[in-house]
Amino acid sequence: MPDDRKPTVRRRVLGTNLRRLREEHGLHLEHAAEQLSCNISKISRIESGRSPIRPLDLKALLDLYEVKDSVAREGWLSLARESRKQRWWRVLEDRLPQDFLDLIGLEEDTSYCRGFQPGVIDGLFQTKEYAEAVIAGGSPGPLGPDEQTKLDVRLERQKALTRTENPIEVWMILGEAALRQQMGGPAVMRAQLGHLIDLARLPNVTLQVLPFAVGAYRGGPFPFKVYRFPEPSDMQVVLLENHVSHTYLEDPSDVGFYADIFNHLRATSLGEMESKALIEGLVSEVPE
Repeated sequence: MPDDRKPTVRRRVLGTNLRRLREEHGLHLEHAAEQLSCNISKISRIESGRSPIRPLDLKALLDLYEVKDSVAREGWLSLARESRKQRWWRVLEDRLPQDFLDLIGLEEDTSYCRGFQPGVIDGLFQTKEYAEAVIAGGSPGPLGPDEQTKLDVRLERQKALTRTENPIEVWMILGEAALRQQMGGPAVMRAQLGHLIDLARLPNVTLQVLPFAVGAYRGGPFPFKVYRFPEPSDMQVVLLENHVSHTYLEDPSDVGFYADIFNHLRATSLGEMESKALIEGLVSEVPE
């Protein structure tokens, strides 16, 4: 079986949860290797996401870990099948950093995302023109090849919101500054605010605004997202973004920390209807 040094997000999730099952039963790598009649390195590659797993081998491990419920077993097998699929973004491996490819995989494979963006509209919600302005960063002239690739990928990522099968559920809190900073100029910002109002009507999108009047709040002005994978995995991943890279936190204590911050922000922010009213008011304030 080939060793994939750039594991997909879903394959890593599958491996992480297989390791969790093994450890919950007090078993070592040697026990799993004996069950599959293989060496320990193969189990290690599967659990790290560097190698896919065959359905026959997965069934054998599920037997070892005493997963007997037919629905649960089918969930595991479905996760394995999905992890072996070639995703559209894999052709971009040589043009985009691995941490950005992981972000695309998260939005493609997770079922739920909750997050906070204090100073810029989240990439999932950006119009093409707004995204161009953000990616250009104030530089004049057309986007370069690498920047154009980022724009194309960002627009492709947004299809996760409206895909026919299992669109991702997103609960996003935007800081008021994100709604007032005129990226791309008044016309672009007016269209962007209108786009937010339209997206907020989707049944899988919840949008709140953290107003300036709140003052200080937990967590500070730092963006983050918490992604949750569908069953049978109960895995959650925190995404922290900065100017040059993305950091992913998978430890339950980290997830719990950011979940608490999100709950504080959710309770502190305007409600959905109040947020919509604020955005509508800002549209009228943007100069023609």
